[in-house]
Amino acid sequence: MKVLLLGATGLIGRHCLQGLLNQAAVEEVIAPTRRNLSIKDKKLYNALVDFDRLDEYAELFQVDAIICCLGTTIKQAGSK
Repeated sequence: MKVLLLGATGLIGRHCLQGLLNQAAVEEVIAPTRRNLSIKDKKLYNALVDFDRLDEYAELFQVDAIICCLGTTIKQAGSK
């Protein structure tokens, strides 16, 4: 299975990424980010992207599953 993981740099995304990389059924994890991930793995493709121009990265979305871990904390957001 090929999986696209959005939000791989966040708290939940990092845990999800590690879980996906440990799954035998997952052959590739595509993690588009603004900055390089510190984790290195042969199954991981860390694409550096400009999220304001996602339409230029259509090939990244040719996957079997998409997992979205985007979000923030109330403390960072300032309110509910």
